[in-house]
Amino acid sequence: MIASLNQEGVMGVVVPHGVLFRGGAEGEIRKGILEDDLMEVVIGLPAGLFYGTGIPAALLIINKNKPPERRGKVLFINAELDFQEGKNQNILREQDIEKVVHCFDGYNTIKRFSRVATLEEIRDNHHNLNIRRYADTSPPPEPFDVGGILHGGVPIKEIQDEYIQEILDGFDVGLALVPKDAEYLQFRDTIKEKSRIRQHLGDASDAVVQQFERWWDKYGVSLARIDAEVQEAEAVMHGFLEELGYE
Repeated sequence: MIASLNQEGVMGVVVPHGVLFRGGAEGEIRKGILEDDLMEVVIGLPAGLFYGTGIPAALLIINKNKPPERRGKVLFINAELDFQEGKNQNILREQDIEKVVHCFDGYNTIKRFSRVATLEEIRDNHHNLNIRRYADTSPPPEPFDVGGILHGGVPIKEIQDEYIQEILDGFDVGLALVPKDAEYLQFRDTIKEKSRIRQHLGDASDAVVQQFERWWDKYGVSLARIDAEVQEAEAVMHGFLEELGYE
């Protein structure tokens, strides 16, 4: 446990993640801090930040003088995905720290990153401060379109999905996809294999490239096309066997 206290009565405490939800004495201490309305922010940190241990940790901001507008509330920030991977330990980059500080200053809810929870809600959860219970970074389940799998083509409705749009962040899918029909797009004819996707996307982020590669894996080659190629290969094989006198 690492703690620091400033002259304004604000304490920052770094604790193992288990402290947020374990019962017993830890649970009673956690309950007391919450019921006294001292907990201001709970920040989930990336794993591997501290040398020699990969145990996930959290930063608790305990404030004896919470501003009136923050009383009866706790801000949960899930920063577990915002870091630079290192050889021996992970590193918080400047932009990662700024993102957390900006969220703390605004004390607001950001989808899949932070949420303000009321003390009533936390009390209903038996004073459990497990961060993912309040601010979950997990993506929604991967969608699969039967028509796209059978006949090829990326569903337009999937591209327009709110979560996919967050990943694309305004990126022009037309650099790699063209209309197939009213409901589907397809990869350009110049993209013959998955490895060629990146060169068509210019300076797209890794997240965008990975999304297009997922679409290729799901919809790039239809089951109907695979079946036709298999039948064609079987026909060629039978032809060779006939020539050799085996059929």
